[in-house]
Amino acid sequence: MPQLTLPPRSGGEGGRAKRAGVGGAEICTGGGGGAGPPPPPPGGGGGPPPDPSPRRVVAVCGDGGLGQYLAEVTTAVKEGFPLTHVVLDNGELAKISREQLGAIRPVWETNLVNPDFAEYARLCGGAGWSVREPDELRPALEAALAHADGPSLVEIHSSSKDV
Repeated sequence: MPQLTLPPRSGGEGGRAKRAGVGGAEICTGGGGGAGPPPPPPGGGGGPPPDPSPRRVVAVCGDGGLGQYLAEVTTAVKEGFPLTHVVLDNGELAKISREQLGAIRPVWETNLVNPDFAEYARLCGGAGWSVREPDELRPALEAALAHADGPSLVEIHSSSKDV
């Protein structure tokens, strides 16, 4: 299996990537700095699968990580790429906030003003679901994973205090 190399970003791991296989699926993370890892590149990092029915790629991203790469949604729509984003939307760069608190510093400039990510996905031509209550999670994930016509996105509204 080829190793994915991500471009270096400030605050990250210098572009190193880690891969692990789980039941035939691949999980790949890279150094994401304070915003966490970005969504996967088209093809899930290894190029498009050779068979005509590619596997669905599932990316779990924070709102800060996805916010930096929102144009990837339109690329996935254009290419009909079977990608499901699961966005943890807590309205904050919470990892940075915790680092600031850990250094006994005041939390400074880590709050985010986010779009409605589910609506954004729909406006781009994909499918989107928004989750605000625990009982909405399973139906939203099932619908997103069953969406066979290109990318889908599940926005999970959460608290930044849980990080």
